[in-house]
Amino acid sequence: FTRFQVLLPLLADHDLAAFDLAQTAVCHTGARLLHLFTWAVTSSQPQMNLAAALQQAWAPSQPEVEALLNTALILCADHELNVSAFAARVVASSQANPYATVQAGLAALQGTLHGGNTERVARLLREAESVAGVRPAVAARLRRGEIIPGFGHPLYPAGDPRGRLLLDLVAEVFGNETAVTTVKTLVQIMAEATGQQPTIDLGLVALAHAAQLPIDAPLTLFALGRTAGWFGQAIEQYQEDQLIRPRARYVGVRPADES
Repeated sequence: FTRFQVLLPLLADHDLAAFDLAQTAVCHTGARLLHLFTWAVTSSQPQMNLAAALQQAWAPSQPEVEALLNTALILCADHELNVSAFAARVVASSQANPYATVQAGLAALQGTLHGGNTERVARLLREAESVAGVRPAVAARLRRGEIIPGFGHPLYPAGDPRGRLLLDLVAEVFGNETAVTTVKTLVQIMAEATGQQPTIDLGLVALAHAAQLPIDAPLTLFALGRTAGWFGQAIEQYQEDQLIRPRARYVGVRPADES
């Protein structure tokens, strides 16, 4: 993930075509950038689709993982005006080039209340270690008044459909392996204790654990998928040709009112 943030300003200086904000040109810039990001992850220039390139780099002996990775990328691509998409649109509204737009999206995505939440979910699973360790790990956090990461998306009281789909597909591919059983136990315990359902964050981490992907794979998948979405948001905003400029109203103590 950090590699993406380092690469962007370096690439922007050498990609003059990225300053063309016409729709077709922005699409081409998006394709170039996604392939460069994939190269940064896999250390090879992908001559295939992104999911296939990631599977070859992360799980070469597991061809069945490609479809799961592709699904994860699609599920992460866009999600209305989440904080990273809104940040990207604000920057695009200034007519900044797509590299700057993606840089803004990445800055927002890394926050622990957004894509960075995947790291907290992964930490929870490491604490649990096994099926037997899930209940004590959840109980300890609840007793401390902590939120259990990977559950309770505010937009989906009945459960995040993206998370549920990805979890179901991971279970289909990997069956009753320890990683899958551990996640299923976590979902069951959380449903009993809080009624909260899993989010896309848990789905991404479950995929990474079951397929034994690199530790930063969940956030990397989130960033790659969402980058495609940011380009879609940017294209719409460029066509709007209008600066996003919210107003703020001061509600503090006025100097004249101070005694």
